[in-house]
Amino acid sequence: MNKFEVFRKSNFDGLIHEYGLDGRRLLPWDNYPMPFAGGWCVVRPGTESEPHTQIDQEIFIAIKGEATLIVGDDRYAFATGDIAAIPKHTNHYIINDSSEDFHFYVVWWDMNYVNNFIDQHNDSTGCLDV
Repeated sequence: MNKFEVFRKSNFDGLIHEYGLDGRRLLPWDNYPMPFAGGWCVVRPGTESEPHTQIDQEIFIAIKGEATLIVGDDRYAFATGDIAAIPKHTNHYIINDSSEDFHFYVVWWDMNYVNNFIDQHNDSTGCLDV
């Protein structure tokens, strides 16, 4: 297995605006196979992320601030430390009507991620010195 970085610093200047928020895909990690992907997301004050659905499953973890999470027809107060499971094929978005940035981390997966991980996995997967 190729060597991989053990540690990376966050680059908040490198966030990309998409889905109505600023974010950065942090996973997958080069040369470190895993069965999911993920990213850091920031919903700016007075804005909302783009309502959308997808074929994969997601988990949202609120990191900093307060916002409203919409999943289907339901609304949830979403604040630091909260976690939400986003079902496949379900419309969802985040509204930030506060005066501060709302940060959350998203992890997503589907069978393509799982199968790619299984194809790459062996006894040295995730080891530094093999």
